[in-house]
Amino acid sequence: MQRTLPASYRAFIEGRHVLVHHDGPRLAISARGFWVGGFLSLLLAGGAPYVTMAMRATPLAFDFTTVGAICLFVILAGAGNGVLKLTARHPRAADWLAILVPGVIAGYYSLAGEANLDSPAFLINAFFASTAVLNACVVRRGASLALNRAELTLVYVMLLVVSSLCTMGMSQQLLPALSAFYYYASPENKWVERLLPHLPERVLVQGQGPAEAFFEGVGAEADVSYGAWVEPLVWWGVFLAALYVCMICIAVILRRQWVDRERLPYPLMQVGAMLISGDRHDRVRNSLLFHPSTWIGASLPLVAGGLRGLQAYMPAVPDPVLSWSLPILGGMRASVHFAMVGFSYLINTQVAASIWIFHLLAKAQAQIYNVTGLSKDQTFVYSVSQHPLLAYQGGGALIAMVLLGLWIGRGHLKQVWGKAIGRSPEVDDGDEILSYRTAVVGLATSMVVMVGWLWLMGTAVWVGCAFIVVALLIFIGLSRVIAEAGLAAVRAPMIAPDLITQGLGSQLVGATGTVNLSLAYVWSADIRIFLMAIVVNSLKLTEGMDLRSRRFLFGGIVLALFVGAIGSCWMVFHLVHDYGGINLDQWRFKSGPMTIFNQAIRALDQPGVYWPGWAAFSGGGVVMLLLSWARYRLPWWPLHPIGLPVSANMLMQFLWFSVFVAWAIKSLVLRFGGPSTYRKSQRFFLGLIMGEALINGLWVAIDFLTGRMGNVVLAVG
Repeated sequence: MQRTLPASYRAFIEGRHVLVHHDGPRLAISARGFWVGGFLSLLLAGGAPYVTMAMRATPLAFDFTTVGAICLFVILAGAGNGVLKLTARHPRAADWLAILVPGVIAGYYSLAGEANLDSPAFLINAFFASTAVLNACVVRRGASLALNRAELTLVYVMLLVVSSLCTMGMSQQLLPALSAFYYYASPENKWVERLLPHLPERVLVQGQGPAEAFFEGVGAEADVSYGAWVEPLVWWGVFLAALYVCMICIAVILRRQWVDRERLPYPLMQVGAMLISGDRHDRVRNSLLFHPSTWIGASLPLVAGGLRGLQAYMPAVPDPVLSWSLPILGGMRASVHFAMVGFSYLINTQVAASIWIFHLLAKAQAQIYNVTGLSKDQTFVYSVSQHPLLAYQGGGALIAMVLLGLWIGRGHLKQVWGKAIGRSPEVDDGDEILSYRTAVVGLATSMVVMVGWLWLMGTAVWVGCAFIVVALLIFIGLSRVIAEAGLAAVRAPMIAPDLITQGLGSQLVGATGTVNLSLAYVWSADIRIFLMAIVVNSLKLTEGMDLRSRRFLFGGIVLALFVGAIGSCWMVFHLVHDYGGINLDQWRFKSGPMTIFNQAIRALDQPGVYWPGWAAFSGGGVVMLLLSWARYRLPWWPLHPIGLPVSANMLMQFLWFSVFVAWAIKSLVLRFGGPSTYRKSQRFFLGLIMGEALINGLWVAIDFLTGRMGNVVLAVG
């Protein structure tokens, strides 16, 4: 029997270079896209750490729900872009806005007496005032500041990239780690005796004075010793720049395999994609936001979040119960998270079933370990902390999944390599944000830089190579889980520093290498959000862009990296020196940094190879391969293997029930309503995601204006 692609799919593959979303005469990205994207990125970069540290409110960028990015983008696509379109049609309205908006803002600050340049509110007001004036000038020239679909895509991708850096992803991990050693070292923890001889001084802030200023604060008027931070930030900047280049290049190399060939669903991008496709140049309103089912879905988190936020002001308001305790398997929690229900509704039912079924199996396995006393001879803080053997098992399953995926995509990878070295001129990479040659060279160069960086710090070359490869495989695996399973809050089952240092032992890795790899907790531990997964998912949106705009998108990603890194680090640096880090966040500025050096000592105390862990690691890999074989070879096999690597994840206790609810509803819809009913129902579940982001953002704005602290509304974990 001759095997051929269906005609419709073959037409899609052949026409994937053609612009999908036709948007009138203005198709390409222009300066206005970078103007809006740059300002909103700066707002999110400074606002997200301010919200978590100064306000202690609902996090805006702690995981892949990307609350801040979705909230800002809904406002932009639904209201901001509509206003700009209206003023383009009515120039007099643009003139009035150019007078009214700056006037109101100037009046507010004149009554307030002064403008706080460090406040996110100042950025918002400056953006509104300057945009209103600029819009009037542009409209008078017969043009418009309203964004087309390509520019909306650019702005959304920039906001997502900033989300991966501004809190958990970089700034709140990096800065405390650089200054914690000299502040928390004591005779009791023996850091000085055991770690100092192996620590590379150039990557840490030296001296007690700068550390005390960072953790205890010096007040707004005092001088800050910026010089102590220059050298370590430069060294870490080199490494992190190489890491981010590496992640972007990997995302480019994998895009066509995951998007075009395997057709992964990318549920995290669906709200943004629908908002972008719902925008038309000849219409003021966005079609997604004017569909009744969208707001019916959004009403659930809006009401629940509204009541929960209001309770902080009026304790008599009832708190909606969204979590229950279940007396099974040693105690379980059933929690409803609206966004997670929405994301999980968009994935394959076999994938959704895999997630909650494997979690129940992992809980049962953990109970067996508790009864038998196994899995207690190593200590982890992140991932599957209470059961190290489950951590090793999940790590083996995750890496096996990645290696199997690379083997399945070997044909595509061969084409990428051939194009990169000039032996496959027939391969067209014009639809990528980077050419394959640039991506391959960037990947190789960045890996050399990272290994060389570790070598300069005293790590053996083979250890550095093994560590970087393992870390990247874990990042690829999590990116795949997010793109296919829609888990917006997920952690690796085992992080790379623990796998190498405690798995191989300090005798093989070396004392200096062990300490150096523990410093990698800065970028590879507690990775609830990271750049590779953001870019992997964002590249799904390029299907609706023309080829020229796709190459401009890379410039937007680079700009967002600079804005996100500098803006968020500046905000964190400013807040901690004003108020003291330990007064703002006990985990980020005490427990988290101390974990780095305490784990280094534990790893030094693990001299030999931990064979039980590697046995569990191998077992997890073998089970993953067997499950994958069954899925591909046995048509009746019901269980997708993707749930195995993340089943024991601590965050799964908060997520599994939401995935179960989405799976049950979707199964019923498909059984009794069919695919057409499912397609119609998607807007309702997109509304769940959008509504949760909006209500969280609304309460952040209200709390900022009223000065309320600690009002966490709807958040995971």
